[in-house]
Amino acid sequence: MKKKTRLLLFLAGLAGAFLLQPLLSRVTVPPLHLGLLAALGGAVAGNLLTQLGLALLARPAGLAPTLYVLGSGRRSRTVRLGRCPLVLRSVPLPFFAAGYQLTPGPRWRAWAAVTAAYLPTPLLGGWLLATTAGAWQLFGLMLTASLVDLAVQAAFPGCPGWVVLRLPAASPAALSEAYATPGQVAAARALEGGRIADAAAALAAEPETGTLADGTARVRVLLATGEWAAALERAERITVAAPVARMGWLADLVRAEALVCAADAGLLPPAEYLPRLTAAVDAVGSRRPGAAARADLHRLRGEREQAVKHATAAAQRSVDAWGTANAACSLAAALLAAGRPEQARRALARAHAVLPGLARTALVERRTSGVLLD
Repeated sequence: MKKKTRLLLFLAGLAGAFLLQPLLSRVTVPPLHLGLLAALGGAVAGNLLTQLGLALLARPAGLAPTLYVLGSGRRSRTVRLGRCPLVLRSVPLPFFAAGYQLTPGPRWRAWAAVTAAYLPTPLLGGWLLATTAGAWQLFGLMLTASLVDLAVQAAFPGCPGWVVLRLPAASPAALSEAYATPGQVAAARALEGGRIADAAAALAAEPETGTLADGTARVRVLLATGEWAAALERAERITVAAPVARMGWLADLVRAEALVCAADAGLLPPAEYLPRLTAAVDAVGSRRPGAAARADLHRLRGEREQAVKHATAAAQRSVDAWGTANAACSLAAALLAAGRPEQARRALARAHAVLPGLARTALVERRTSGVLLD
């Protein structure tokens, strides 16, 4: 997390504590075992109330779901749930989440629907703080944590938090960056369902919009189909408009992904790809989505154990299909470079299972096969 974000969260916490001080002064501390249960219960209940509310009100809000996620930990398996896949994570905790894309529609309706989804948790939490004692007060305090999630999401156009806090005053330029086209929604759902050809067809059926999200989606589909040169050329043409300037690191991330594939495919010499890849990874910084690209940079520099370390972290954190399969390929390439071909094969099997037909899997697999034959 960036220092600026941490500072804003800290200031928001101070402001919240000041505003809630009359209520917090009445809080009685429960025994430790009850406090832990109350805190966990409040966090789970707040998550479920908010996420189920969003799921129910997504259609009137203009939020198109692309995947649902249940549990915690790494991605375990995927189940079809209507048009969207349900991703089951390895730790079976009752945490529910979803990925949404905002589609064009009346502002007031989107704002009202998403606000209605978020409103019950802080209201219930405030009521419990004011009228109960002990563990129930702590339970209520944890319910209000959904407001922190709302504030964090406000930085990302199109997310529910952005809809609540920024949509009413958003400029036309910001709306053009936030709204997803039908092709982008269909492509995202197809990739999550493991249907690369359908994702490519969905994007090819409509013109480019020039937005950051559109450029990112098109580069990743080109990478998924193995069009390395076209992906690299398209990645260099991504523009970052003012409304999404703080998310410009996403453009650098997909450039890094395209450079890695072009390097592994032999399209670029080290003297050309290493400086460009270093600059792109540095621009992404320490953000979690950049862990796989950081691992690839270490591998291409010959820093094998560092590559394995970063690739392992990326493989454990990713949940969406593209991120998980790409991280598994990065891990396989790092393990192969470190002389662990059997572990590399297991990582590639995971990439196959998550996103069948991903071109990068075959790119890494050819090297693994060669090592095993030797």
